[in-house]
Amino acid sequence: MKNPVPATDSSIAAGMQIYEHRCSRCHGENGDGRGEKASELSVAPADFTDAHDMGRTTDGELYWEITKGRIPMPAFETRLTDMERWEAVNYIRTFAAKSPTRPGQEPAPGKP
Repeated sequence: MKNPVPATDSSIAAGMQIYEHRCSRCHGENGDGRGEKASELSVAPADFTDAHDMGRTTDGELYWEITKGRIPMPAFETRLTDMERWEAVNYIRTFAAKSPTRPGQEPAPGKP
């Protein structure tokens, strides 16, 4: 599934608001999977700063995971609009873009 929402400053800003309100308690303020609730979960939250993993994950896959959820993450199909879910995807992508490449790790596609 192709992301129909361009990653503009405004869509990323909207996604940041959604992320801070709905996602950061588990995934962490920095997207590293170390939010205040992470240690209470049966499955560790995704680390969005991992450029290698994020480079292998499509926007459509992120959108689907946000939409349908995956234990212990709730589904946001009825909690967020389609547009809000795509905006969240756009913001989530910024974590890997800000993250330095780890030793022995290739940069994400399209990144130096």
